Amino acid sequence: MRVHLVRDILDNQLLDANSQNAGKVDGIVLEMRQGEPTRVHYVEVGPTTLLRRLNRRLGDWYARIDARLGEGRGAPMRIPISRLFLDFPSLRIDLAVDSLPLMALERWLSKHIVAKIPWS
Repeated sequence: MRVHLVRDILDNQLLDANSQNAGKVDGIVLEMRQGEPTRVHYVEVGPTTLLRRLNRRLGDWYARIDARLGEGRGAPMRIPISRLFLDFPSLRIDLAVDSLPLMALERWLSKHIVAKIPWS
């Protein structure tokens, strides 16, 4: 099967092993090898990569803020391409999103902001 990276991978929805939303693919990391074809190594997920696509300085600013939210934060989440499966129209990873730092910002917002809103 022929896969086009930009059309079929980039900006497509990710679902975890439990069919929960795990975000969208925000970046693709390629591995350049001397004398061999380029190979897809990782997909990146997270607002840092998305913001860096728009503006490098904005992405770096967000990464510094995000790093204050806890250990392992401040960098995009990299998922090895071997853990990604095509399940059109979305993509599936063989990991549970709850075990990943992907949802740390959402959990923080839910605990500190949404929980304090009446009737939420």
